[in-house]
Amino acid sequence: MRLRKVFALLTALFIVLCFSLTGCIKPEVYYSLSGQVVPYFPETSAHDSFQRTAAYTPIFSSKDIEQGFMSNQFIVLFDRGFDSTIISGVSGVEILDEFFSRDGSVGYAVVKTNDPSSLSGIEGVKSVEPEKIFTLQSEESVPNDPHYPKQWNYPMIQMPQAWTIAKGASTVVVAVIDSGTRPDHPDLSGKLLSGYDVYNDDNDPIDEPPAGKVSHGTHVTGTIASSTDNFVGVSGMIWSSYPVLLPVKVFEYDEYGRSVTTESILAKGIHYAVDHGAKIINMSLAGPDSPVVAAAVQYASENEVLMISASGNYSSSSPYYPASYEEVISVGAVDITMQRANYSNYGPYLDLVAPGGSSSVQILSTGYSANEGNTYSYMAGTSMAAPHVTGLAALLMAKGYAGKDDLGEEIIRKILRETALDLGEPRWDQYYGFGLVQAYDSLTYEEERRPLLVQILSTSGEVIRETEVNPDGSFQFNGLTENYIKIRVWRDFNGNEEIDKGDLIGYYGYQESDHYLVWNPSLDNAETLSYLSSGSYELTNPLHFFPIIEFPE
Repeated sequence: MRLRKVFALLTALFIVLCFSLTGCIKPEVYYSLSGQVVPYFPETSAHDSFQRTAAYTPIFSSKDIEQGFMSNQFIVLFDRGFDSTIISGVSGVEILDEFFSRDGSVGYAVVKTNDPSSLSGIEGVKSVEPEKIFTLQSEESVPNDPHYPKQWNYPMIQMPQAWTIAKGASTVVVAVIDSGTRPDHPDLSGKLLSGYDVYNDDNDPIDEPPAGKVSHGTHVTGTIASSTDNFVGVSGMIWSSYPVLLPVKVFEYDEYGRSVTTESILAKGIHYAVDHGAKIINMSLAGPDSPVVAAAVQYASENEVLMISASGNYSSSSPYYPASYEEVISVGAVDITMQRANYSNYGPYLDLVAPGGSSSVQILSTGYSANEGNTYSYMAGTSMAAPHVTGLAALLMAKGYAGKDDLGEEIIRKILRETALDLGEPRWDQYYGFGLVQAYDSLTYEEERRPLLVQILSTSGEVIRETEVNPDGSFQFNGLTENYIKIRVWRDFNGNEEIDKGDLIGYYGYQESDHYLVWNPSLDNAETLSYLSSGSYELTNPLHFFPIIEFPE
């Protein structure tokens, strides 16, 4: 018995020595490896505190809302490298709030003063403008009982055919910047990520409309991702029941029950969505041109985020924002007859149209009211049109379409444009843009794909094998023979075959040690896995991915 133990020990030592010597033949193993990929969302309070040096809650007066901006309240936009210290000594100026993007490209302060001219001409101050007000873009009506046949909007854009091709993916995160939503709604169960309330600076983006009002954000969210084919309520664009919606609350109700917000809060909402992995943002809202919102939109675009916004409900050809920014897809509304809804904005900035309804025939979706609780409601507006485009964009991204092409145009935007049903003059016109979005035609359009990949790497970083992540976030490799490996998940949004700004990246076994590393992990952060015997293996923990965010040096 003692001789056997000695022999076994010598054999084990020989194997260890063999692996340490170059050129030694490794034992031949064949194994399969499976696992799960999920987005990672760091705690807001732990990782966003360095962005916000103060927080404030705006108080709106009727005069403010009527004039479209806050009285005696201004946004000071800084040049890169400057902050509020350059204005802290100016007499009569009170700094209410301050924000800086993670990469240092955007910085601004909200100030209160009776003399904004005292801030002009200071080195490092890019602009000083009144704090503007944004509003939601819908018309409400009484909640009603749900039923899919009443959702006339889906057949109009080919959704029954589209659902035979794509039903969404758990790895595509869509941010809804709105009035919040209802995570306890039975038709939204399991579809929502934790989210954030920017207005009140907390992690509770629940919409609590006052009596007589319907939750705008819950309605918008339901169109994008209400659970489908579950024998409950209404259908949503994203069929599958994955947690894919990131609610970002930026609106609150004033004393008269109106939903309002400011440009600084909206801009923070955009930054939050980008920094927390959303690659599609829905904004069913509108307001005036704003340098700070424009900067946030540019930040999102530079980080490969697709933005969709309501064109506005003013029946006007004047530009409203953020829809009129070049980086944003502007969506107008059509009614049940496929005619432009009489309230829908038009003009040179319009890209596409989608079902938005009219006063007589509205859009049915999930809803909430103080009197009815979680229910279903009819609403109309460009607010209702935009989430149709957002939901379709999510289905396209789930199929692997993402990022910009070689000419710098967003691939999903190009697909939507090329497959839209032309309703007005040939090609683009000011009333319908490029036309009514068509889901089935979009999903069958041939274009370059950039899917989310799981890669098996050698310990030096060489790619040995790769596979696409399944819609439910799972993946599997068969016939692997490598004894020591690392695992990476990567989506190359710009298609340059380099891991850089705007991509999604993650390594198995990565343990967060510094909040900066969360947004740019490297191969050194990956765990080395060893497989010295054949068999089937399943990873113990999920493989997380992160949006790559650059930081100032």
